[in-house]
Amino acid sequence: MLRNHQDRRCVLWVILYFVLTGLAWRLDWVLSVVVLCYFSFAGACITHNSMHLRTFYGETEEVLWRYALSLTYGHPVSTFVPGHNLSHHRHTQSRMDPMRTTKVRYKWNWVNLVMFQPSVAWDVFVMDVRYMALKKHCGDSYFWSCAQEWLVVGLTQLILACLNVRKFAVYVYVPHLFAQWAIVSMNLLQHDGCETDDEKAINGSRNFTGWWLNWLTFNNGYHTIHHMNPTLHWSKLPKAHEYLVKGKIHPNLEQECMTTYAYRAFVCPGKRVDYLGEAVKLGPVEKDEDWTVLHAPDGVKLEEYDVGVIELVKAVAMMPIKILCPTYSPIFKID
Repeated sequence: MLRNHQDRRCVLWVILYFVLTGLAWRLDWVLSVVVLCYFSFAGACITHNSMHLRTFYGETEEVLWRYALSLTYGHPVSTFVPGHNLSHHRHTQSRMDPMRTTKVRYKWNWVNLVMFQPSVAWDVFVMDVRYMALKKHCGDSYFWSCAQEWLVVGLTQLILACLNVRKFAVYVYVPHLFAQWAIVSMNLLQHDGCETDDEKAINGSRNFTGWWLNWLTFNNGYHTIHHMNPTLHWSKLPKAHEYLVKGKIHPNLEQECMTTYAYRAFVCPGKRVDYLGEAVKLGPVEKDEDWTVLHAPDGVKLEEYDVGVIELVKAVAMMPIKILCPTYSPIFKID
């Protein structure tokens, strides 16, 4: 049973993803990939919300739901926890946030948008591996949940690729790749040029309040209130934004239309400015700082579970699997 009746639309969207993917595969209409890209991205938005607040009361239903989300997004969704919840939310824009926007420093701002996801992917990959190694070291059941989700995703995509590699690439791989790029790129839109002193600072996130965008993305445009209360159900974000954020936040961080903002920020004039309209000041390039040790039991040191360069190189040897699942992060420590 659903914990919130508003999630019925989430379930419907996931069902539509599978139905539309099946129809596209059968009819082989290449233009349908545009629709599939949206529904896969919607799956990423639903995943984001679901990994902050569970969707079902029953444990079995919740596990099956996460399997379904993993297939819509092309990603073992439990790895969203280290990649987003424990790093980005708790250490926003700091060295412990492997997705901080200061990592892209291209002259043209549109290149920063295009290259942001590829630029942070490896660092997120490293932290994912390290966190999963910690969970395996501690015998945590969360590790096995990730393993089961990966098995579902990996086997499903392998079977589809064997059935028809071209259709798999067009109707499954490309939408999943777009979904990963889009959900990560929203981080640049929502945080670049904002305050960084406090993860819950009122001016720490940019919001997009347009009705259509938030209907299509399950209210992912309301970002400040989401950072203030990450476990607040997505359907309650607009009202919470109205009461707790609007009127307190700088007006430049309340943008009605994401498309209009993106055009100004990345096309014309395309200048990288902060929320006050001044050029974004980038400090020296800094290496990521480990945050996983903060979640280790007392007495467990980073050296006991860390994944070194050799292990990561071995992980790179698993790139054929990565090709089948573009957002895959290995969940086993490579021995």
